[in-house]
Amino acid sequence: SSGINAEWPLRPGILTQAAMNTRPTERLDQLAEAKRRPDGPFREPEWPVCKKAMKAQSTERTRELSRSKGLVEGFQGNRHVMWNVSKSAKQAVATRRVEELSVPIQRESMDHVQFNPDVFKVSETAKKAKCSVRTEELAQPISRK
Repeated sequence: SSGINAEWPLRPGILTQAAMNTRPTERLDQLAEAKRRPDGPFREPEWPVCKKAMKAQSTERTRELSRSKGLVEGFQGNRHVMWNVSKSAKQAVATRRVEELSVPIQRESMDHVQFNPDVFKVSETAKKAKCSVRTEELAQPISRK
């Protein structure tokens, strides 16, 4: 025997007799206890403030920094999330083309595709296609020095 039990777990979810008879250590019992926390507020809601702090005046620069910048010209606020749907929109009927476009493309799962050698075959017309001058220009690698 190599020390590894190939049949373990014998039955998942069922405890062994050894596990049921074991006792936790003192440290494990200590870790299992709920943490003790004091009740109530941890400090008084009011605390002393020195007279100098109560009489302090902010500087002009602090007041300047505290002012909001405001909104830029042309800013439009968020639209309301909910709005009334017009009667014509409620009665609209999609065209045949829109219905056709709304149907998802049905592709075979990759489990089936990997056994089909022609699945990614490029059509003859696609092989004969010519790209535009701009596409060819963009396809050139950038020369960096």
